[in-house]
Amino acid sequence: MANIYDKASLVMIPSGTKTSKIFSQKPVNGDGDFTFSRSTAATRVNADGNIEKETQNLLTHSGDLTQWTPANTGTETATTDPLGGNKAFILNDQDAAAYYRLESNAVSITGVVTGSVYIKKTTGALSNYAGIEVGAVGVYVIIDTTNGTFNISSSSPYVDVKIESAYSDWWRVSAVVSDYTSGAVFNLWPAISSDGTSITNSAQGSNTFYAPQMEKGMVARDYIETTTAAVEGGITDNVPRLDYTDSSCPALLLEPQRTNICPNSEDVSNWYLTFATATANDTISPEGVQNAAKIVTSSAGCDVKLTSIPVSASTTYTATFYCKLTSGSGLQTRFYDNTNGANIEYYDYSSQLVVGEWKRVTRTFTTPAGCNNIQIWFLAASSSSSSVTAHYWGYQLEAGSYATSYIPTYGTSVTRVADSCLGAGNVSTFNSTEGVLFWEGSFDSTSTIAGAIALIGAGSNRVQLYNSGSNVVALIGVNGITSFTATTSGSVDITSNHKYAVKWALNNFALWVDGVEIATDTSGTTFNNDTLNQLRFSDFGANYLYANTRQALVFPTALTDTELAALTTI
Repeated sequence: MANIYDKASLVMIPSGTKTSKIFSQKPVNGDGDFTFSRSTAATRVNADGNIEKETQNLLTHSGDLTQWTPANTGTETATTDPLGGNKAFILNDQDAAAYYRLESNAVSITGVVTGSVYIKKTTGALSNYAGIEVGAVGVYVIIDTTNGTFNISSSSPYVDVKIESAYSDWWRVSAVVSDYTSGAVFNLWPAISSDGTSITNSAQGSNTFYAPQMEKGMVARDYIETTTAAVEGGITDNVPRLDYTDSSCPALLLEPQRTNICPNSEDVSNWYLTFATATANDTISPEGVQNAAKIVTSSAGCDVKLTSIPVSASTTYTATFYCKLTSGSGLQTRFYDNTNGANIEYYDYSSQLVVGEWKRVTRTFTTPAGCNNIQIWFLAASSSSSSVTAHYWGYQLEAGSYATSYIPTYGTSVTRVADSCLGAGNVSTFNSTEGVLFWEGSFDSTSTIAGAIALIGAGSNRVQLYNSGSNVVALIGVNGITSFTATTSGSVDITSNHKYAVKWALNNFALWVDGVEIATDTSGTTFNNDTLNQLRFSDFGANYLYANTRQALVFPTALTDTELAALTTI
């Protein structure tokens, strides 16, 4: 096979990417690189098998606490941080008559957020205790800096609080709130009493703070330093997704626009529970961090549900969630029409589960006429055993006939816009008079979106493979006139991975799939020199390819049948 690949003029095997760019391995001068766009964040399955999201730190000046706002008299002195830099700060309360705290700049977000910071014991009368506030004024998470225990000063707004030992003598404290209000507080308290009451008189003392962070979601992730603006990382805007869902080798994931209308995809604090308890952040989720909820039921009449989700009538939706069963049986999901007061359907998903393993449960249904609001039960009362223990994570409801990649939500619906991948090559990359277009991948569905892999030129000149519904069609159009067309005619499942090659030359056309010649034509014209000038995952319009792409190659010669068989054999 190596000698066949050597013949290619463009080779794209998903591996190298950067923001807005997918690199081809050939040509090496950059002419074969694709331009990628998607104006929102997204998720993928990474090489470790975990779902990877956008990461962020929404606090500004996280590495320079002298830029934060002090309340009353105190100092902020830079000192050595755990990584050997100078980004930690000793906060020293010097006011014997009033409290001292450090306030972050306002953060313009709402919903589920996690605030975190590293703290180390320093010196002073009250250095045994430090505190943070996230969201609610006057509700402190109070950390005993000698042993890492904590308590909360009053009625708690926190969904979860964790203290973790970090580095040699630091604690990382994180607090999750489900209803953070835009502009609410994130405050650091260097000296505080053990119960949070003695903060306004004689609370002198100091402690050392490092790496404050606020982020959307249920858990504190790796720290991102900021200066004058918030910083996002991971699979953020315009970052291509190399997805490892089905293989140890990645595929380029290209998907249509979808919206997750479940407002809280990970937070269980707003669920309706009957004869059941929910524990947030109980175990490691498919994301690879501890943000999956545990559900324990105590009766066959249990209800575990989301009570009000706006929908459109007579519309197809796909619901998904991740579940890991520990014990119990008869797990059902139930879709209920709030508008008409009737069940849409029950669905028993027990058969999809393997005890102790995460599985993504998927169900597609259509809303009735007049329905504009539904409920979703994750454990329906009619069939669940009296005792079920299971973990849940990643709830999604999207309009469409099939499930797409996970879209996190933290208080409101979230839209992931479509991926676009265009513009590789030029006339010097391709031989217009003859060649082969090769693509390996799987289409996302059998919907007739007409997503295409197309080698194009001006005047409707094209060599393309496209999704016609349940088939893949090869089309060669020369100056708007079809020279060759062929279809797989249901011979392959286009949602599974296959290798396709379409060959063109004067009176010599063919379509090969998985080592088999599907169709040939020995009569037809081809293109003039320097006609084909771009390879793109779309046709001439906005019929973007929605698929997993493992390889895309263009050859400047019409390969032999032996070479085409070798190239396309799975």
